[in-house]
Amino acid sequence: MASGFSGAVKLADINDFLTPSQQCIKPQLDAKKRKDKKKIGGGTEKKPSEVGIGRRGKRTRGKRGVKLEMEMDLDDDTDTMMSGSAASGSGMHFDQIKASSDGKTAKITLNDCLACSGCVTSAETVLITAQSLGKFETLLANKDKSIVLSISPMSLAGLAAASSLSLLETAKRLAFLFDQVGIPKFVDQSVAQAVALLTSCEEFVERYRLHQQQQQQQSTSSSSSTPTSSSPPSLPVLCSECPGWVCYAEKTQGANVLKYLSKARSPQQIMGVLVKELLAKEMQKPAKDVVHCAVMPCYDKKLEASREEFADADSERKDVEIVLTTAEMMEFITKRAGIKGLRDVKGVGKLDPVYFNVSSDQSALYRPPALGASGGYLDNVLRYAARALFGHDLEGDIKLTPGRNPDIQEATLTIKGEEKLRFALAYGFRNIQNTMRKLKRNRNPYHYVELMACPAGCANGGGQLKSEAKKPRELAAELQQKYYEELRVRQPEDTPMVRAFRSLSSRFEKGDNLATTSFRDVSKKEEGSEVAGLTETW
Repeated sequence: MASGFSGAVKLADINDFLTPSQQCIKPQLDAKKRKDKKKIGGGTEKKPSEVGIGRRGKRTRGKRGVKLEMEMDLDDDTDTMMSGSAASGSGMHFDQIKASSDGKTAKITLNDCLACSGCVTSAETVLITAQSLGKFETLLANKDKSIVLSISPMSLAGLAAASSLSLLETAKRLAFLFDQVGIPKFVDQSVAQAVALLTSCEEFVERYRLHQQQQQQQSTSSSSSTPTSSSPPSLPVLCSECPGWVCYAEKTQGANVLKYLSKARSPQQIMGVLVKELLAKEMQKPAKDVVHCAVMPCYDKKLEASREEFADADSERKDVEIVLTTAEMMEFITKRAGIKGLRDVKGVGKLDPVYFNVSSDQSALYRPPALGASGGYLDNVLRYAARALFGHDLEGDIKLTPGRNPDIQEATLTIKGEEKLRFALAYGFRNIQNTMRKLKRNRNPYHYVELMACPAGCANGGGQLKSEAKKPRELAAELQQKYYEELRVRQPEDTPMVRAFRSLSSRFEKGDNLATTSFRDVSKKEEGSEVAGLTETW
């Protein structure tokens, strides 16, 4: 397991993480076939093998079946940047995984692991190297493919701080550099962030109104006190932007919690729709020939890009093919350009005012209103709800009240002395767990919770550049401050891309599904399965 993954991905209880010497719990055969036990010799039964990971690629047999060997492509000099024991700057790229006895390739993908009730094991770490820097360079060298590179605001801030440059100067130097190395389009995920925020705002208002209707029905008629099965889930709304938290919820919490998750896609995946549906057409390329690479502050985003919800098997299209962390992108910059950093780039490029949140004269970058360093969900949803539900405009900064630790903070909307809404920021795994406990005990006091797996939020993601002189929290605070001070505020609805996205959505039968997603409950064992998941003690 790479240390860059968030705690919510790596842990559920103290002892549920599988080390590389233990077996992956994903069965090699489906549940139906596993029920049909084969008779061998003197009437003894042999259970179908289960797959696992052996250390150093050795093929071994354990008590529960055949383990896997990791197939290493020695012709690829990829430095995977993964820091787990299975892959740690080894210069070897794990291309596939093979079953042991018959030599056939086991059809196990990262999506299989995500659909399994087990934890994110070293098997997933190995499979995730398909999104490595080496793979990106291979695609960059493929003349039949065109690269579109999108960057998240916190990754841009991380690169800027490491280079002692402003965010605007960093963006322009990156645009020049990428053009020089053959990347034709460089775009800003902040424009997709505006779409994600508006989608989240509208969803909350709809669910709040539904909740009020249900409360009114309960007070007037006992016969209508229970919502119909077709009714969408009510409150609270749990922000689902963080894939580490989503992975944890799907594998450990199940349907009772998943029904509260926001259905809004993350900016990374909305940008994928924009790239494949709008930008590809502008480039006059089939969507499958346009490779979307997202630069993100955490490894968990690699998990998100691998979800089947964001791929179309019929058209061979994925919304995001590769996710590189901020640190991986800096390695690419220094390695490919032969420079020490962005300060050595001797030119600036022009930023697209539609696909980049930049002013028309290229003199300033924009951001939405934001509290914290994780996209501004609490800030924007609270402001929008105050206006839409109560006709109240929130002026100035929203006041946050600290909780028991620095990563739990509350915000309330109070009108004429009456509390109307209560929101919270809950960052880090212990605060996620506390939120889940309150929810299960029906003691949750919030209407909306912005949940993120990393302490201090996305600025402190595991894929960010590290500083020898500063502690992680200090560096995260610096990046957050840099983001606040250097970027001008622009409301999400004023972002040009929002209008383009709404126009795009109206041309699709599924409409808003371009901005929404779904979740899967994999917290329970399959019938007849002996597989133990995160919810059990190892």
